[in-house]
Amino acid sequence: MGKKKLFRILKNSDVVEVDSDSKLVFISDVHRGDGGFGDSLIGNKNIYKAALNFYYKEEFTLIEVGDGDELWKNKNCRDIAYNYKDIFNIYNRFNNDERLYMIYGNHDNIKKRKDFRVSQERKFRKFGKEFGDSFLTLINNLKFHEGLVLNFNPYEKKGIVTHGHQLDLMNDELSFISKFLVRYVWRFLSAIAGFNEPTSPANSYKKGGKIDEKLNNWANEHKMLLICGHTHRAKFPKIGEGLYFNDGSCVFPNSITTIEINKGLISLVKWSVEVSKENNLYIKRNFIAGPEKLEAYLKFVNK
Repeated sequence: MGKKKLFRILKNSDVVEVDSDSKLVFISDVHRGDGGFGDSLIGNKNIYKAALNFYYKEEFTLIEVGDGDELWKNKNCRDIAYNYKDIFNIYNRFNNDERLYMIYGNHDNIKKRKDFRVSQERKFRKFGKEFGDSFLTLINNLKFHEGLVLNFNPYEKKGIVTHGHQLDLMNDELSFISKFLVRYVWRFLSAIAGFNEPTSPANSYKKGGKIDEKLNNWANEHKMLLICGHTHRAKFPKIGEGLYFNDGSCVFPNSITTIEINKGLISLVKWSVEVSKENNLYIKRNFIAGPEKLEAYLKFVNK
């Protein structure tokens, strides 16, 4: 079933044109939360914000590859909108410049519902006319995608960008079970006893590895470049050894990872807090794989 969904994305999704001048950044599994003990992003917020400011200034197009907002732990976006107003202001700047795409994942798949915007606005208005205004401005002027098709010019070859949960049974067809457990069980056990959520590929090396293997096999079998998130495990194949890339996540301690396509080059990038020789903290952008020529991977992609 999941593999059919990837073909459906290829057939029905909006197309993003990519050429030698394109600058794209892929960020996923941000998990913007309520600012409390269950907010996985809060410790990395400044790193994430610095990365966004860099990509905006450098004229990248931002593609958020799912699980941007944590809507399994949280019933709505009220506290997310309040705690991340500055982030949504940056997203609005990207969107105003027509440089933003947002893909939903399993943790924020309610964004695909037709009543999502109306339901959030109704909840926000209880707290005043201007409450959550930057968040509401964003969602009312943006389309949410299950995936996108990358059309690589002039090679006449395509790639897919999607969250990646489509090949994870517990987080797709059976996601209602996982969602219930996350919201009412694992969230509190994690805070009290450090208990990791067992249904999440992010917290299980074995489960995450199996999902990565499925996604990698699909990409190689169908000779299709595939960029995902979901597993929180950054992946960057060697040329000729694979076509599956994963941008990692924004919720590991003191660092986030992204994938960049920058004028014909593709890279895996880590943003982290480092200490200078003068003992000052600073945020560092570091290439952990690549840059490699995108053209070298596209040689292995079918037309």
